[in-house]
Amino acid sequence: MLARLKIVVESLVAVLLTTSVANAQTPAATSQADDLPRVFLDCQANGCDDDFLRTELTWLNFVRDRTLAIVHILATSQSTGSGGTELTVAFIGLGAMSAKVDTIVAISPQSDTFDERRQLVRRVVSQGMLRFVANTPLASRLSVAYRAPAATTISDTRGARDRWNLWVIRVSGGSFFNGEESYKYYNINGSIEARRTTAANKTYINFRGNKNQDRYTIPGDPEANTPDQVLVTKRRNYNAEALWVKSINQHWSAGVQANASSSVTSNLELGTRLGPAIEFDVFPYSESTRRQIVARYSVGMKTLDYDSLTIYDELKETRPDHRLVLGGEATQPWGGFYGSVTGSQYLNEPSKYRIDGYAGMNWRIVRGLNIGFDMGYTKLRDQLNLKRGTASQEEVLLRLRQLATGYYYYGSVNISYTFGSAFSNVVNPRFGLGGGGFFF
Repeated sequence: MLARLKIVVESLVAVLLTTSVANAQTPAATSQADDLPRVFLDCQANGCDDDFLRTELTWLNFVRDRTLAIVHILATSQSTGSGGTELTVAFIGLGAMSAKVDTIVAISPQSDTFDERRQLVRRVVSQGMLRFVANTPLASRLSVAYRAPAATTISDTRGARDRWNLWVIRVSGGSFFNGEESYKYYNINGSIEARRTTAANKTYINFRGNKNQDRYTIPGDPEANTPDQVLVTKRRNYNAEALWVKSINQHWSAGVQANASSSVTSNLELGTRLGPAIEFDVFPYSESTRRQIVARYSVGMKTLDYDSLTIYDELKETRPDHRLVLGGEATQPWGGFYGSVTGSQYLNEPSKYRIDGYAGMNWRIVRGLNIGFDMGYTKLRDQLNLKRGTASQEEVLLRLRQLATGYYYYGSVNISYTFGSAFSNVVNPRFGLGGGGFFF
């Protein structure tokens, strides 16, 4: 066996060496490549397809190292009120081109397919790069094409009649199931969402429902003549949200929030909250795709109906509360970060409070070295909903019941280092589909 394995390994090495020699003997077409502008693609928008862009934009030289590029292309996106996508592409000149900076904004409607969105990204990247190559030798090999709009093209709703009055409604539902001889599981979920967005107002309504069931069959002992045991666990989770926001100016907005929730795990038959809120953004809202620092404060009234008696001997209660949110996010050439801290407290019992915090960052440290992390921590002092009595082993192991805790946390860290050729223009999809092991 070892002898046969040795022969296979030696054969593979011989093939690789032959391929390397053949590639080394291929003349390098550096004369044409050096004429092409080197760009560092940092595409984080809805519709980004790096392989597609490298295949279509052959007049650009894509590099992995930002320090080798003359232009950093940073693409981001955010959802529009109609469910579409607002694409923002920043072109940041580097080195000799550092004086040139440009930004292009384009809209992709909700009805666009992924191919149409990636075509939009390609078109915007092409348009933005023209000013960087207009006075270079490459300009003589480029041409600009114009596609006239069709006579039947319908403009956007600005100034036009809209029978839906800018309302966009989305309904979805689904199911998942799996099983084996001793275990069966099914899940049913659904949601309905309605939104209306204008420059002056924003209205959002959402309902989500989720129900699932696990069925375990625990084999009995034939020798003891004990039958099989069947264990069935059911969970439900329903959430509803309504929001109305009034735009005051580029930094201030105010609104009203309403929430409702029902959960078996949380011992909550129905919980509701209603109250006003106000928000301030340090930066203008028009810059939200690149950076935001916001503070939002709200007061409200909570009503809580429980499934079972709580540890405070309550089946129903109403309490006033308030909450403060401090958050920020930014997308920059070196990476990006996001995070927020939320504090909430019952006004009639200040000792009952909660603090939620989370943060994340993607950082391009040096050439080829990237690190990313995200973490969250919650300090709990407001578990009014805990069910009275001792939790059974089944409830603890299957997490069917919320348990008393002073905190919970999560986190992840990832680091990567890439080295080798800095050029990344070639796309080769061969042997890209499928998966699975050869032996198991």
